[in-house]
Amino acid sequence: MRIKNKGLIVAAASLALLVVFSTMAAAADGYREGYELGIEQGKKDAPIINIVWGVLGGVIAFGVAAFSNPPDPSAARMQQLDGKSSDFKAGYLEGYGQGRQQMRLVYVGGGAILPTLVAIILIGGLI
Repeated sequence: MRIKNKGLIVAAASLALLVVFSTMAAAADGYREGYELGIEQGKKDAPIINIVWGVLGGVIAFGVAAFSNPPDPSAARMQQLDGKSSDFKAGYLEGYGQGRQQMRLVYVGGGAILPTLVAIILIGGLI
């Protein structure tokens, strides 16, 4: 069997590859966009009350914050994801958890170090 129009076959194969790769790129873009939005909103949602837990619990509170998972996004945050692709949602959830965890550690760590700083200032003033 001899193929008469090789150019048409090459064009069809190129078009098929283009469709496959553009679909993969769109999925990666959706994940990345969701991830970035998740980090941003996760940082905003981290409650500043974690500073108090750091002051009261010190190193223990920091350890609990470091080794426990942050809470999931609220129902209102999840409702904002309606109509988004599954890749976007997966990226959002990953980013949200990481953003929230970063701020938890900053707040609890800041609260945990606060009594130490106050003690150093007081002791430094007495000497």
